[in-house]
Amino acid sequence: MREKTKKLARSAILLAIMMILLYISTIIPGYKLAFYLLISLIPGIVVIEYGIKQCIIFIVASFILSLVMPGDKMTLLLFYSFFGIYAVIKYLIEKIKSKVIILIVKLVYFIGIFFLNMYFATKIAGILPEIMLKYNMWLVFAAAIIVFVIYDIMYTSFSQFYLNKIKKHVD
Repeated sequence: MREKTKKLARSAILLAIMMILLYISTIIPGYKLAFYLLISLIPGIVVIEYGIKQCIIFIVASFILSLVMPGDKMTLLLFYSFFGIYAVIKYLIEKIKSKVIILIVKLVYFIGIFFLNMYFATKIAGILPEIMLKYNMWLVFAAAIIVFVIYDIMYTSFSQFYLNKIKKHVD
């Protein structure tokens, strides 16, 4: 019983931190992507500490809570479609044995989400990301793939850092 209580309390603290950072991302202009990168690491901690099932519950809870927060709901939907669920996706993909297949599956996932979000933003929401208006869409797409690969490497590095340096101090 004590272990379940500890798990619930720690998850709640991580959830509160995530909600605070999500809220801050809506009031500080210009740093939204940086905040999203940072916020996306929190579900990764939940996966490491409590497993995939608890992480899915955590993400659903954070999504529901974010819907009652002030701010742009469209941006939150775009956040959750990629960053919000990336810990789960990464965990599942990295169960594959081949590093080449892992990279291919991650790229296919990213490309799919990228174009789905662009379609959603333009056709359904009626907005076109400003960067797409300034630059050629394919240049933006190529840059996005490079940023994604760097993001994935940094996410892995953070996970390793958490496992090797922080986790032992949490218990």
